[in-house]
Amino acid sequence: MADEIQITTRLYAAKGGAYLGSETTTSTQDMTGTHMASGTQTISTGAGNAELLDIPGDVTGDRYILIKNLNGEGGTNYLEIGSASGASFPASVSQKVFGQSTILMCVPSAVAVYALGFNATINIEWKACQV
Repeated sequence: MADEIQITTRLYAAKGGAYLGSETTTSTQDMTGTHMASGTQTISTGAGNAELLDIPGDVTGDRYILIKNLNGEGGTNYLEIGSASGASFPASVSQKVFGQSTILMCVPSAVAVYALGFNATINIEWKACQV
Protein backbone atom coordinates (compact mmCIF):
# COMPACT_ATOMS: atom_id res chain seq x y z
CA MET A 1 0.00 0.00 0.00
CA ALA A 2 0.95 3.63 -0.26
CA ASP A 3 0.03 6.85 1.52
CA GLU A 4 -0.55 5.25 4.95
CA ILE A 5 0.65 8.30 6.92
CA GLN A 6 -1.12 11.65 6.74
CA ILE A 7 0.15 14.74 8.57
CA THR A 8 -1.80 18.01 8.73
CA THR A 9 -0.39 21.12 10.40
CA ARG A 10 -1.75 24.63 10.95
CA LEU A 11 -0.43 27.67 12.77
CA TYR A 12 -2.43 30.84 13.36
CA ALA A 13 -1.77 33.64 15.83
CA ALA A 14 -3.33 37.05 16.44
CA LYS A 15 -2.65 39.66 19.09
CA GLY A 16 -2.70 43.46 19.28
CA GLY A 17 -3.86 43.84 15.70
CA ALA A 18 -1.05 41.74 14.23
CA TYR A 19 -1.58 38.22 13.00
CA LEU A 20 -0.10 35.26 11.23
CA GLY A 21 -2.45 34.20 8.50
CA SER A 22 -3.79 30.68 8.70
CA GLU A 23 -2.25 28.13 6.36
CA THR A 24 -2.95 24.43 6.56
CA THR A 25 -0.34 22.11 5.14
CA THR A 26 -0.98 18.42 4.54
CA SER A 27 1.44 15.72 3.46
CA THR A 28 0.81 12.08 2.74
CA GLN A 29 3.63 9.57 2.99
CA ASP A 30 4.30 5.90 2.52
CA MET A 31 4.85 3.90 5.71
CA THR A 32 7.77 1.54 5.14
CA GLY A 33 7.51 0.11 8.67
CA THR A 34 4.52 -1.78 10.03
CA HIS A 35 4.33 -0.91 13.73
CA MET A 36 2.43 1.80 15.59
CA ALA A 37 1.21 2.38 19.15
CA SER A 38 -0.52 4.89 21.42
CA GLY A 39 -0.91 5.42 25.12
CA THR A 40 -1.05 7.73 28.08
CA GLN A 41 1.67 8.31 30.64
CA THR A 42 2.29 10.33 33.79
CA ILE A 43 5.60 12.20 33.64
CA SER A 44 7.34 13.10 36.91
CA THR A 45 9.02 16.35 37.79
CA GLY A 46 12.38 17.06 39.41
CA ALA A 47 16.00 17.07 38.32
CA GLY A 48 17.28 13.67 37.30
CA ASN A 49 13.78 12.15 36.89
CA ALA A 50 13.43 12.29 33.10
CA GLU A 51 11.38 9.31 31.95
CA LEU A 52 11.65 7.28 28.78
CA LEU A 53 8.38 7.37 26.84
CA ASP A 54 6.53 4.03 27.07
CA ILE A 55 6.66 3.44 23.30
CA PRO A 56 6.94 -0.32 22.63
CA GLY A 57 10.28 -1.62 21.40
CA ASP A 58 8.88 -2.81 18.07
CA VAL A 59 8.15 0.81 17.00
CA THR A 60 11.76 1.21 15.90
CA GLY A 61 13.76 3.04 13.24
CA ASP A 62 12.72 6.50 12.14
CA ARG A 63 9.33 7.25 13.68
CA TYR A 64 6.78 9.99 14.06
CA ILE A 65 5.82 10.75 17.65
CA LEU A 66 2.85 12.95 18.55
CA ILE A 67 2.72 14.15 22.17
CA LYS A 68 -0.17 16.04 23.80
CA ASN A 69 0.16 17.65 27.22
CA LEU A 70 -3.16 16.84 28.92
CA ASN A 71 -2.65 19.25 31.83
CA GLY A 72 -4.50 22.56 32.02
CA GLU A 73 -3.60 25.50 29.83
CA GLY A 74 -0.81 27.74 31.00
CA GLY A 75 2.87 28.35 30.74
CA THR A 76 4.24 27.57 34.20
CA ASN A 77 3.68 23.80 34.20
CA TYR A 78 4.95 22.28 30.98
CA LEU A 79 6.62 19.20 29.56
CA GLU A 80 10.24 19.13 28.41
CA ILE A 81 11.35 16.60 25.78
CA GLY A 82 14.97 15.51 25.36
CA SER A 83 17.15 12.66 24.15
CA ALA A 84 19.09 11.85 27.34
CA SER A 85 18.39 11.02 30.97
CA GLY A 86 19.94 11.90 34.31
CA ALA A 87 22.36 14.83 34.52
CA SER A 88 22.57 14.97 30.70
CA PHE A 89 18.85 15.66 30.26
CA PRO A 90 18.88 19.50 30.55
CA ALA A 91 21.41 19.84 27.73
CA SER A 92 19.39 17.46 25.53
CA VAL A 93 16.04 19.30 25.78
CA SER A 94 14.82 20.17 22.30
CA GLN A 95 11.06 20.59 22.79
CA LYS A 96 8.71 22.25 25.26
CA VAL A 97 5.01 21.35 25.36
CA PHE A 98 2.71 23.72 27.26
CA GLY A 99 -0.62 22.61 28.79
CA GLN A 100 -3.19 21.47 26.23
CA SER A 101 -0.59 21.78 23.45
CA THR A 102 0.57 19.14 21.00
CA ILE A 103 3.82 18.56 19.14
CA LEU A 104 4.76 16.24 16.31
CA MET A 105 8.36 15.08 15.91
CA CYS A 106 10.13 12.84 13.44
CA VAL A 107 12.63 11.02 15.63
CA PRO A 108 15.66 9.40 13.98
CA SER A 109 16.43 5.73 14.42
CA ALA A 110 18.13 4.80 17.70
CA VAL A 111 17.30 8.14 19.40
CA ALA A 112 15.51 7.69 22.72
CA VAL A 113 12.81 10.16 23.79
CA TYR A 114 12.74 11.27 27.43
CA ALA A 115 10.26 13.61 29.12
CA LEU A 116 10.25 15.62 32.33
CA GLY A 117 7.53 17.73 33.92
CA PHE A 118 8.56 21.29 34.74
CA ASN A 119 7.07 22.51 38.06
CA ALA A 120 4.46 19.71 38.13
CA THR A 121 3.69 16.13 37.20
CA ILE A 122 2.35 16.11 33.65
CA ASN A 123 -0.15 13.70 32.10
CA ILE A 124 0.43 13.08 28.41
CA GLU A 125 -1.05 11.19 25.51
CA TRP A 126 1.35 9.91 22.85
CA LYS A 127 1.03 8.25 19.46
CA ALA A 128 3.90 6.76 17.47
CA CYS A 129 4.33 5.08 14.10
CA GLN A 130 7.26 3.86 12.09
CA VAL A 131 8.03 5.97 9.05
